[in-house]
Amino acid sequence: MFDRLRAWFVSHVWYIQPERVLLVKATPDQCMHTLARAARPSTERLHLRNLFSDGRRYYLKPTDTGFQLNSTSRIPWRRGRGRIASVLLGNCSEIDARVTRIDLRARMTFTHFADVFLLPGWMGLLLISGPLPLPLGVGLSVVLLALSWIWHWYAAVLQATEMTYFVQVALDDLPAATIPELRSSDNVIHAEFQQQWQKFYEQHKDS
Repeated sequence: MFDRLRAWFVSHVWYIQPERVLLVKATPDQCMHTLARAARPSTERLHLRNLFSDGRRYYLKPTDTGFQLNSTSRIPWRRGRGRIASVLLGNCSEIDARVTRIDLRARMTFTHFADVFLLPGWMGLLLISGPLPLPLGVGLSVVLLALSWIWHWYAAVLQATEMTYFVQVALDDLPAATIPELRSSDNVIHAEFQQQWQKFYEQHKDS
């Protein structure tokens, strides 16, 4: 039971978007070099200028299995930059000498996740211990927690989506790899299955 609950939490709460897979016709080192160059704004790469709108910056960190990407942007109503809400993890695996598979998955950062509970927890204590009836105080506390979760989740998903888009656009400079077509033997097996299924259907459709 605990393992199932932990698996659900990791898949639906900690990780905030479905896994995405990219196939690139290049080596992992070439992919990393391309991403590192794209993360630095340059007048030589004006086709990437939209990736840096609103003062957005990208921070690429190589890992043992691929890379880790963070991003921040300017805050319009005050000086400074926004917090890092999510981290994009890229797992690079070499399929053959010239094709790299990149698995992308995003999750909340620990500090952003913990911040979900700070203000609602403090306000909830005041509401529950205040003059309001206990059921009303508990209900308002739950509403505050839900609103906090929605806002933090949306901020993390938005940031993760922008980072995923950055990786996709940056790697467009490299040729995309295609999935190999089915071999003729696979097509024969598929055709035989269709024939057997049609025969089974004809035999039982009137029963």
